[in-house]
Amino acid sequence: MEPVPRAITSATIKIVIWVIPVILLVIIMEKSKPFSYLLLHHNFRKSLKWTGWVSLALILFYFVINLIVLNNNIDFQIGFNGWLNTILLVGITEEIVFRGFLLRKLMDSFRFWIAKTVTALLFVSIHFPIWFYKGLFEFPYILSSILTVFVLGIIFGFVYKKSNSLWSVIIIHSLYNLLVLLFY
Repeated sequence: MEPVPRAITSATIKIVIWVIPVILLVIIMEKSKPFSYLLLHHNFRKSLKWTGWVSLALILFYFVINLIVLNNNIDFQIGFNGWLNTILLVGITEEIVFRGFLLRKLMDSFRFWIAKTVTALLFVSIHFPIWFYKGLFEFPYILSSILTVFVLGIIFGFVYKKSNSLWSVIIIHSLYNLLVLLFY
């Protein structure tokens, strides 16, 4: 288990490197309020509907695959760092950058499916250092990881567009990370 000060440091770095630059870009380049631009302030009912349905599908799929097909056990010992950084902050920071800013910006110039695909590929690319660092960059694991993250990026982009809210994607992303930690 990681010590609490290290988890806090990691959380601070995520916010400084990921969130603050996006907020500054929105303010300076887009001349817009970050909460409005990133779709963090409205569409609560529509967002809740999409969050509920996609979350239910994700939970059912993940439990069937892990408990029935792979016969994995659930490990509820996540720890402070897992809760703070992997579940809470990764969903917020990555979604602010990838769906809230990049996807939104790419949709200004490209059709949605192109913008969504490019964003999903970029989303995959940021996971390479994590896989390498954790020693998970091995065949065939890496292929399934790349495919999983790419499909999640596509789903997150779709939900973002349909719900017109970043909160739905943040919640679904955080839920997915929780499921990964429970079966890791």
